[in-house]
Amino acid sequence: MENKILTKTAVLIATFLLAMPLTIPAFATPTANVSITPGSINTDVGGSFTINVMVSNAQNLAGFDLKINYDPRVLTATSGSLTGTLFDPAKNNVLIARADIIQAIGRIRYALAIIGGSTVTPSPSASLLSVNFNSNDPSSSPFDSASLYPASIVMTSIELVSLQGGQTTLVPTQTTDATYMPAGDVALRNVGCRAVNNGFNTNAKGFTDPLFCRVVNNGAQSITVRGDFNYASLGGLSGSLSGPSMTLAPGQAAEVDSALTVAPHTNDVFFVTGQGTRLITFQDGSVLAIQSDPNPAQGLAGSVVFQVTVTSPF
Repeated sequence: MENKILTKTAVLIATFLLAMPLTIPAFATPTANVSITPGSINTDVGGSFTINVMVSNAQNLAGFDLKINYDPRVLTATSGSLTGTLFDPAKNNVLIARADIIQAIGRIRYALAIIGGSTVTPSPSASLLSVNFNSNDPSSSPFDSASLYPASIVMTSIELVSLQGGQTTLVPTQTTDATYMPAGDVALRNVGCRAVNNGFNTNAKGFTDPLFCRVVNNGAQSITVRGDFNYASLGGLSGSLSGPSMTLAPGQAAEVDSALTVAPHTNDVFFVTGQGTRLITFQDGSVLAIQSDPNPAQGLAGSVVFQVTVTSPF
């Protein structure tokens, strides 16, 4: 149970040794923006990453009290740091009331204040806190499941304290959270995706047209991939197709395929979107499907739309 003395009030009291009262100023206080960055995290499973809690549109800050929640089944918070932040203890006389990471419940709590009457101002933005995470490997995490993704990193509360004109005030805030999703690590290469017969006569070719995508593993570990194809036709037909899966080593290229099958007497034009999809299988048997990662700098696309024209003479 949290010590009631070390609540957000402790930040206000610690800010001023004489315990100056918290007041509501006569002038309007601008709303500060507090966000977790990056907002979209795509580190691979088993990898590590760092988030920063960023603040902007705030002045004369004297302390803060924040809480962040995350899913401990997906992520492991390994450490937090104030080094290089707005409240870096090496640059400010900081009293740290709380610096907690409780992995069992996925909770981060930091509460601190600058003592002695000094304040800090982001220009125009600055970090309040950085936190290091590991992404849990589904092959070794019995609690992991595809249903847990994407996983959120949520700022459940943030109290910013400012000192202006001898008065301490709580700064109104608006917050932005972050999400984590493993990297797709698969992209399209060369011609991308197409049909073997972009236009075919069912009398000559039959009722099935093979489809394929040329993909490459642009990640650092072996992955399982398949080809996924969604189609819609001028005649009002729509659907989705998936091919068999295969394993690709880092840098390995291959073709993933499926097939479009039409009914007799079909005369129609199909628009097909093809892509490579990474598959991650969890210990509960669930499968997470992650779409292709485009990489324009390397000439790698995420998906390709192509046309298939079908004619039936009889």
